Amino acid sequence: MIQNYFKIALRNLWKNRLFSLINIFGMSVGMACVVILILFAQKCLTFDEFHAHSDRIYYIQTEINDQKHEKTVYPILEQLQKNYPEIEAGTHIQTWYLPWIHYGTKDLQESTVFVDSTFFQIFSFPLKYGTPTTALKGHHSIVISEKIAQNLFGNINPLGKTVTLDDTLQFKVSGVLEPIPSNSSQQFEVVLPTHLLFSLPDFKKRANWFNIFSPVFVLLKKGTDPKALEAKLPHIVKNHFVPESRDNSLHLSKFKHFIHNQNPTFKGLIYGAIAIAVFLLLIISINLINLNMASALPRLKEVAVKQVIGATRSVILKQFWLEAGIVMLLSLWFSGFFAKYYLIPSFNQLREGHMQLDISLEHDYPTIVIILSISLLVTFVAGTYPAYYLMQLKTTEAVKGKISSNPQRGRFRQNSLIVLQFVLAVMLIVGTLGLRQQINFMKTTALGYDKNNVLVFNTNLDYRNSSTALSAGRVVLDELRQNPNVESFCTSTLTPVKYWYNFNEYYPAKNPNQSVRILHASTFENYFETYQIPFIEGRSFLDNSADSANHNIIINEAAMRAFGWKTAVGKQLRQQNDPTIYTVIGVTKNFHYQNLKESIEPLLHWYAGKQKLSNFLTIRLKDPAKASTLIKTVEARFKNIPSRRPLSHFYLSDELAKTYRPIDSIWQMISFVTLLAILIACAGIFGLISLVAKQRTKEIGIRKALGASVTNIVAMLSGQFLQLVGIALGISLPISYWLGQKLLETFAYRTQLQWWYLIFVAIFALIIALVSVSFQALRAALNNPVESLKTD
Repeated sequence: MIQNYFKIALRNLWKNRLFSLINIFGMSVGMACVVILILFAQKCLTFDEFHAHSDRIYYIQTEINDQKHEKTVYPILEQLQKNYPEIEAGTHIQTWYLPWIHYGTKDLQESTVFVDSTFFQIFSFPLKYGTPTTALKGHHSIVISEKIAQNLFGNINPLGKTVTLDDTLQFKVSGVLEPIPSNSSQQFEVVLPTHLLFSLPDFKKRANWFNIFSPVFVLLKKGTDPKALEAKLPHIVKNHFVPESRDNSLHLSKFKHFIHNQNPTFKGLIYGAIAIAVFLLLIISINLINLNMASALPRLKEVAVKQVIGATRSVILKQFWLEAGIVMLLSLWFSGFFAKYYLIPSFNQLREGHMQLDISLEHDYPTIVIILSISLLVTFVAGTYPAYYLMQLKTTEAVKGKISSNPQRGRFRQNSLIVLQFVLAVMLIVGTLGLRQQINFMKTTALGYDKNNVLVFNTNLDYRNSSTALSAGRVVLDELRQNPNVESFCTSTLTPVKYWYNFNEYYPAKNPNQSVRILHASTFENYFETYQIPFIEGRSFLDNSADSANHNIIINEAAMRAFGWKTAVGKQLRQQNDPTIYTVIGVTKNFHYQNLKESIEPLLHWYAGKQKLSNFLTIRLKDPAKASTLIKTVEARFKNIPSRRPLSHFYLSDELAKTYRPIDSIWQMISFVTLLAILIACAGIFGLISLVAKQRTKEIGIRKALGASVTNIVAMLSGQFLQLVGIALGISLPISYWLGQKLLETFAYRTQLQWWYLIFVAIFALIIALVSVSFQALRAALNNPVESLKTD
């Protein structure tokens, strides 16, 4: 019997090979996209859960003025472990700087974390070589990634090998890491002991009970109540924090929340991926049902005859389930190849190293189980619906090939499916256009500085001799002052494209109760002039000793408003836990120092001293066409300065464009899914009009015999579907507009969804529907009416 089922299934699939190919193609591409979206969501929802003790790992949050920070003061860990036996182990994870690692003739610098010896006791990062419990016991132990081990030592086991850090420190390799999962919030290549940081004067100065800069993680003992432990933390604040910080509060937060608290928009990305997967799944499922209905209708007599000779419902259902299952199985097979060899590499390329996807049976079985469950459900529905529809027809009429059941009820079901399919497709189109509009707005809106004709050299090259670099750098700067193509230039620790998240509390020198959290940074002379950041009042820094000696500062308009001032020049400020009095000499207009997704916060610059080489050398060009000559000149000068890194450069406008790549990549992924949804919706209409044309074969023949033209027949068949699309537009456009506005509200600076977008989408939807139905409608209209009338 099973053999007969397969024979009949394969025969019918081949007989309706056009529908079968459309089905398999639509399901393959659609399911591949669903696989990627669900895999991405699964990776994100299971961030950091691969650690053996993930349910007992917590980290310390510091709350300041109702704002929670994922870091705290450095010395707190020692007191926590000393005072609270509920804590089994703890560690810092610092990313203070990137040391150079030397072995033989090779030098490299990779992402580095500084941790305590208990790091591997808390986190389950597997080692290829070495023992986790002892890997960091020695003060001069280093754990490296497999990639670094390969680069430095080749294919040998490097345990016990000695490497040199920053030309002076000898460290022994005590462990080699296996590749870190992509859904780990901690990504690094080198692990070093934290004690090394105390040899750095700047770190030692900051590692006090005031500065909030250290991520601290603890492993609680089994059975510990986190809330009860958190209730004890105010004791730490009261007895150890500096007086200025005793209004702060501490919280214990689950480690699995770390990634979401660091990136508040991350959950929106996850739920967005799930929503798009559901939308796409509905569209491809409806399409499969529609096409199955269209291909099942010619089998009316087959089903009726089987019922007459005694076939039960289960026999007929098994036949249709098997056929739907074969289509689904082939689709899954093709979708797996498409996902693995095209979509995943494309996705990873768009993400540029962030959250790279891969598929493995060991780690991604939840995704595989979900996809298989969905496939079984879709197979069941797609096989059951046409089988029940055919079995409900009158057997006496069905044996003759006639459809005499209530046609309105059947059409209502079909019409509902096509309306739902187009509602989902239109919502995706409107969302895609809205996101594209927002991206263009962010790329073209005024930033508060001039990004054009600005050439930036990255001069943070790790010079081998700092005094030599300093004197050689002055020569370079003197030559730039004489260059006729240089309008202005500056050296700086950062650029307006991106500022470090370095905050402190400032308050008026005479009013310590009025504090404002301000992002602060240092800079040199000519910074504001080179980037053409305008001033509201006051002046810029001058290259003299007075601005440094007087501790002069420049704030932005947002900072002035935060203090409630109408004028700020001459006002004096202090930082918490710092007796220095700073004097405001200028106020700049607000400018966007991060992308327009974020709002402009209070900003302060202090004077870094006499101009010298720093992280960046920025040049505003008079004639961009002559930039290549200037670049060659600067590169030639820097080749004579010994350094570990080569000089590199970029244009500020290009670097700014890079900050929008993550959201651009999201738009590209949504655009691909939207295009797919449109194609599948067209295939669904193609299948339904085939079904309708078959149901109305006799009617078409009679109309043609009575003189109806081909145009009349095409208009009759097409009109019904255009009405359905119109209904879908009436439902979807208001919902899409509302959802589009909600999407844009997640951006601090946003555009408005244009009304004419809705008109464009409506016209576009009608056109693609008309194109989809025209072929089948024309084919039905051109049939010989004599043959059509024979259907009776």
